[in-house]
Amino acid sequence: MPSGQRRLRSSIISGKNIVDLFGKNKKLGLGLAVLCLVALAVAAALFLLFEMEKPQVNIADDLSVLGAKRDLRFTVSDKRSGIQSITILLTQNDKKSELYQKSFPRQGYSFHAGPNQLEETIVVDSRSLGLKDGLASLLFTVRDFSLWGWLKGNETVLEIPVTVDMTPPQITLIDATRYIAPGGSGVVVYRLQEPTTVHGVMVNGNFNPGFPVTDGRDGKFVAFIGLAYDTVKLEKTLITASDKAGNQGTTGFVMNLLPAKAKSDRINISDDFLNTKMPEFMQYYPEMTGTPVEQYLYINNKIREKNSEQIKEICGKTAPERLWQGIFGRMPGSTKAGYADHRTYYYQDKEIDRQVHLGIDLAGTSRMPAKAANSGKVAFVGYLGIYGNTVIIDHGQGLFSLYSHLSQIDVAVDTPTTRDTVIGLSGLTGMAGGDHLHFAILVNGVFVTPIEWWDPHWLKVSVEDQLSR
Repeated sequence: MPSGQRRLRSSIISGKNIVDLFGKNKKLGLGLAVLCLVALAVAAALFLLFEMEKPQVNIADDLSVLGAKRDLRFTVSDKRSGIQSITILLTQNDKKSELYQKSFPRQGYSFHAGPNQLEETIVVDSRSLGLKDGLASLLFTVRDFSLWGWLKGNETVLEIPVTVDMTPPQITLIDATRYIAPGGSGVVVYRLQEPTTVHGVMVNGNFNPGFPVTDGRDGKFVAFIGLAYDTVKLEKTLITASDKAGNQGTTGFVMNLLPAKAKSDRINISDDFLNTKMPEFMQYYPEMTGTPVEQYLYINNKIREKNSEQIKEICGKTAPERLWQGIFGRMPGSTKAGYADHRTYYYQDKEIDRQVHLGIDLAGTSRMPAKAANSGKVAFVGYLGIYGNTVIIDHGQGLFSLYSHLSQIDVAVDTPTTRDTVIGLSGLTGMAGGDHLHFAILVNGVFVTPIEWWDPHWLKVSVEDQLSR
């Protein structure tokens, strides 16, 4: 065979072999691709089923101390396979008590085989569990639906050492104001035998926080009390104290309610007054609508209520130490209106409203300097509805003074004051018909009569003598 033909035949045979080899490799490639996909699927399944992320446990509160009874708030989460079971044990010495146990059925074999999060609140009743004061331990055990850990799942174990304390705080009454009138002030002095988280005096459901008489290291505390002007009966007069474990101790005391005579006053609302005052209020309360009388009633009712809420909020933040000393000062001038005057408002000889005046109006010369009644720190400065331009001073331990209708304010928030600090000038802003100072005293947000705090004898007998015992 000629050499050319042999070379051609050899080339044809080589091409056929290459085609055959390519075909075989194609089948091999497909097989490898399938194997890779299977391997990836198996890996993904293993990744899902054998994930190694442990559940999380979060405790909402400080559990270092357990009292006689308290809430235990906790959150358990597992973002991957989900929660399988939760167990909470409380152990003391050889005694084990199961506080909580919950298991969930498997919902599948991928993510979210169980719930991803669970928030619970349980009550720990130490007495019912037969615990005693002393050391104990809380044990949280949480397992998820992973097949990791020899198919048992990932497990989180959280142990929290706790101290069981079921003994309530011990309170000793030292002294208390014996007689108090509606709108009056008083004090309760007591001693605590151990550290507490909250303590004070409850009177008719109102809580009056306690503060150290000196530096607090001797365990002696005082709570100032202010009775509302309309108090008709004293009940539930208690000193209360709660410790870190949530135990609450109480002890009672006696206060005698003196009778109070209601005073009345008539206020005539003129068109001149309305035409003068409503534009001032419109600047601050553009939502007012209706006739001048309707606008007036909106301010004297709705805005008055909002003012009271704001004042109570301001008085809820007080210095823990006593800032004042001695009797409170009084601006010179005549008394134009008294504390707790029951006012009836008339327009064109027709009764349109009724309110109670919770302060004393003092009038001297126009734009007379208004001085701080005692040492303290300015807690509020600004326009306050019916009160107009107002300054409120914090004298510490829940005691505040209020100065309103000012034509000028000369202090800022946090300004320290003494008994002679000029805070501004009297005026007729707000619901004032003439230039004067509206002066008020508040105890824990309750308006009380200032007359007592101007009286050195009352201050000695009702406050200072009790604090010195």
